[in-house]
Amino acid sequence: MAGMKVAIKPAILNWVIQKIQFENVASSTLELLTKWQSGEKTPTFNQVEDVSRKINIPFGYFFLDTPPVENCPILEYRTVNSVAIPEPSRNLIDTYDQMVEMQEWMTEYLQENGYEELSFVGIVTLDTPVNIIVKAIREHLNLNVNWFASCKTATEAYKLICSRVEEIGVLVMSNGIVGNNTRRKLNVDEFRAFTVVNKNAPLIFINNCDTETGKLFSIMHEFTHVLLGVNSLYNDGCGHEENRSNIEKICNAAAAEVLVPGAIFNFLWDKTDETISAHMETIAGYFHCSRYVIARKALDQHKISRKTYDETVKELDKQFKAWEAEQSKNKSGGGNFYRTMSSRLDHRFIRALAQSAEEGRIQYTDLFRMTNTNRRTFQKLLNEIGGAGW
Repeated sequence: MAGMKVAIKPAILNWVIQKIQFENVASSTLELLTKWQSGEKTPTFNQVEDVSRKINIPFGYFFLDTPPVENCPILEYRTVNSVAIPEPSRNLIDTYDQMVEMQEWMTEYLQENGYEELSFVGIVTLDTPVNIIVKAIREHLNLNVNWFASCKTATEAYKLICSRVEEIGVLVMSNGIVGNNTRRKLNVDEFRAFTVVNKNAPLIFINNCDTETGKLFSIMHEFTHVLLGVNSLYNDGCGHEENRSNIEKICNAAAAEVLVPGAIFNFLWDKTDETISAHMETIAGYFHCSRYVIARKALDQHKISRKTYDETVKELDKQFKAWEAEQSKNKSGGGNFYRTMSSRLDHRFIRALAQSAEEGRIQYTDLFRMTNTNRRTFQKLLNEIGGAGW
C-alpha cells in the first residue's frame, strides 16, 4: 500500500499550497506539491503521508472532496482585511488554539480561587477621545509621560511594558515558533500579535519573529484593545493604511502617543537641522521605537508631507525585508533554553499551574502538554522564574 498511487482532488491541492504560503516549507516539498497540482506526477500513499507530516496538515484532509473549513475565530478581528491572507496558516491556527486553551484554564483557575473580574477590561469605548485612552493606559500601567527615559534599549522598554501589563492581570505570551518546534516559524507578514479578551484573564500573544521595536508597539497596541474590550489579530504592515478599520486607527494613535508623546517629539524635532532621514533615526533611538512610528508621528504633527511619508515607508519596508532575510540566515540555537522558555510564558500562569498540580487539581500530563515540558524541564522552568519546587 505504501507505494500505491492515490488521487487527490485539484481543489484540495490548491488549498494545501495556499495554506502553507506563510510557513517555512522546504523547497523540495513545495516542488512536489506543485508537480502533483500540475499533474506532472501522481502522489503515492507514502508520499502523501510524508508531506502531511512535514507541513502539519492532517493526512485525512488530502482525501476530502472539498477543502475543509477551519474555524479560527480570531481571524474576524484582523487589523487589515487583506485579500492576500484569505485563510489562517496552520501555524497561526495551532498557536491560537494553544493560547485559548491556556486562557480557558487560567480563567477557570481564577474563578475557582475567588479572583474578581478585571475592572479595566472594556473601560473605554470607540467614542472615548484618544487623549483619554492614553491617560487610561498610563494610569493602569503606572507610566510617566517620559517613562522610556529609564530604559537604555528597545528590549528594556519592551520588557518593562510586558511586566507592567502582566502585573495587572493580563496574560502575556510570546513565541517565534509553534510550541518548541523550530521548524514551524511564525510569520510576521501574517500576524504580529493577537489578543483574546475576557474579564478574568485577557491574553496577549506577541510574535517573537518581529523586531524589538515592532514588539514594543505591538504590546502597547494590544493592551489598548484590552482597555476597549475587543479582540485583535494584529497583521498591520507598519506604516500602511489600506483597509484599516476605525478601531485600529484609534489603537495605533493611542499606542503611538504613549510611546512617542507629541509634545516631547515636537521639541526634539524642532531643535535640530539634520536631514529628515537622520533626524528620524535619532528620534527613534531616543524613544526606543521604530522609524515607522516616528514617520507617522511626523506626518500627524505636520512635520513632513504625505509624499515624504510614503517614500519613507517604502524605504523602511525594503530595510525590514532585508532584516528578515538576514534573520532567516542566522538560525543560531544558542542561549539559555529555560530563560527563553520563561520569556515565552506568563509567569503567573506558570505558578498557577504548579500550585494546581501540587493540589491535584490538574493532571501532570495536561500541565506538561500545555507548557511543552516534562517533569524535569518544568521544574527548571519554575526555578528560572523564581518559583517554588515541587
